[in-house]
Amino acid sequence: MPFPAATVEISTNTTVGNRASGQQSPLWPKSWPLKLWLGLCYVLDWLFGLASLLACLAVLAAIPIVNFLSLGYLLAASGRVAKSGRLRDGFIDIPKFARIGSMVAGTWVCLLVPRLVASLATDAWLIDPDGFAARGWRVAQLAITLLVLGHILLAWYSGGRLRHFFWPVLAPFQLAARMLFGRIIGPLVRPAIRAVSPLLAEELYIQRPLAKWFPPAILLAGLRRGGIIAEARDAVWDFVVSLRAPQYFWLGLRGFAGALVWLLVPSLMLMAGTSGRGPVTIVIGFLGAVAMAYVLLHLPFLQTHFACQNRFRAMFDLAESRTQFRRAPIAYWFALAITLLFALPLYLLKIEPVIPPELRWTITLFFILFIYPARLLTGWAVGRAIHHQRSRFFLVRWLARAAAIPVVAVYVFILFFTQYTSFLGPASILEQHAFLLPVPFLSL
Repeated sequence: MPFPAATVEISTNTTVGNRASGQQSPLWPKSWPLKLWLGLCYVLDWLFGLASLLACLAVLAAIPIVNFLSLGYLLAASGRVAKSGRLRDGFIDIPKFARIGSMVAGTWVCLLVPRLVASLATDAWLIDPDGFAARGWRVAQLAITLLVLGHILLAWYSGGRLRHFFWPVLAPFQLAARMLFGRIIGPLVRPAIRAVSPLLAEELYIQRPLAKWFPPAILLAGLRRGGIIAEARDAVWDFVVSLRAPQYFWLGLRGFAGALVWLLVPSLMLMAGTSGRGPVTIVIGFLGAVAMAYVLLHLPFLQTHFACQNRFRAMFDLAESRTQFRRAPIAYWFALAITLLFALPLYLLKIEPVIPPELRWTITLFFILFIYPARLLTGWAVGRAIHHQRSRFFLVRWLARAAAIPVVAVYVFILFFTQYTSFLGPASILEQHAFLLPVPFLSL
């Protein structure tokens, strides 16, 4: 296969790793047309992986207990950004999620064919159950279903990329490219391309074996090697293990527990302030608001510090949080403002008492879209503090502290009144989706 098709086959993990280390992949082309083509393929693949990641986090967040995985990933992303100081490090395993998304999307599209045939077979049966058309459609339904299932398994075995699902459509174009840049027509076209760009002519005529890109050839090569089932089993197991789901679950569970310890007492005090049992409860509610404001000043950064250190004790290291604030006061204020600002619109999604099961992951997608950037910015702020060892000018620090007070005050004020819009009443104050699970956890 010529190089343009080969560029799509370059391992995204290798490309990302080489870029992170400042090195280029050995398969990175030297001619500008192919550089642009490969760059476009990489960008599209990365964006598709990001979309798949957000969808996966939304689906996980909609499932009780499993949603600790979603929280754990968000905390891990924030911790990685804090360690490196780079926002791009917060997008973990994008190539793997791109593969998951392509497998899900490709399978879903392929299954549309048997679903359509099944609908036609049902219509024929309703019109004339014993007719020739009904029998023919039933046979066609069985044959097409088996054919599509075999096609899906072949695409999965070949790698699960989108082009593996649509290879019958792409095969004519790939064959034409192979003829154009191969041994048949290639010698006639190559001189003209060499006259324009020698590098382009050299890279266009790199041939690749069919077993590297053509699904039937990939399957045939696997059958010749033998042990195809064990090979597929091991590849699936390695991929699942590489996702590190138990680590994310454990991180999310501890992050949830630590945040709940911080939020529980101020939340209960705010709830007591709405009981209307005299002046004492009003005082308790006011003190709860003050305590909640103090917690909000530190909790986002303590969670990131915990994810960065992977020690539960770090969730309560207030001294380190204050020290880091002095090193990056403006970044801390900006991250705090974005975190609380992005959390406010999500309270509107908690008004409806009953969420249909088929819409839960759609609702949680909005939670992920708002909370994920806030987590990355919090990691960026902590990263600036980690990589700057000197405290900022005292006037800048005090201005940042003063600017943070109205931010948390407005959030606490709105948080207090959300109990009158949420169907859970005062208990909704505990639904701190910005710090706990990225969903209204009491209602899911």
